[in-house]
Amino acid sequence: RGDAVGGLLSTALPLVIAMLGCVTLVFNSFRLAALVFSTGVLSIGLAFLGVWLFGLPMGLMAIIGGMGLLGIAINGAIVVLSALTANKDAVAGDIQAIEDVTVDATRHIVATTFTTIGGFAPLIATGDSFWLPLATGIAGGVAGSAILGLYFTPAAFKLLGVGRKQARATRLDAPGLAYPAAAE
Repeated sequence: RGDAVGGLLSTALPLVIAMLGCVTLVFNSFRLAALVFSTGVLSIGLAFLGVWLFGLPMGLMAIIGGMGLLGIAINGAIVVLSALTANKDAVAGDIQAIEDVTVDATRHIVATTFTTIGGFAPLIATGDSFWLPLATGIAGGVAGSAILGLYFTPAAFKLLGVGRKQARATRLDAPGLAYPAAAE
């Protein structure tokens, strides 16, 4: 088991670095990428909590489920952050705008969450001792990632002032400003 987990981790690290690079390039922000990946890491913790709540062993399949969850779990945060950064009032820190944008994104996040959990429901229902930890881990982590995407992500966006940093960077890149430092 130790060799298998070591092999998985050695493969996973370059993939996580590539994912982090892609998210950083998409948002053009290390802070937003860190926010997205913090949601993913917290979701992995929720996946392991789901495995524990079902009374299942924390074996190789549960670990694979947790690792495989990372790509799925960050989708909710990406959807919410994309919508928040596209709304200038939300970027400026307007709480009502952040709430409205998040409520608009809820339908998409809830739909993808239910379809993903529904896909793992047959494995959970069969109670197969081999696949149950993987299915429970992914289903629990996806359910948790939806909650994190809808509550944690917008709150962290506001509290960390990520939007204000983004707005200032956009304003500095605006055409007609020969010396952005002087404009501040």
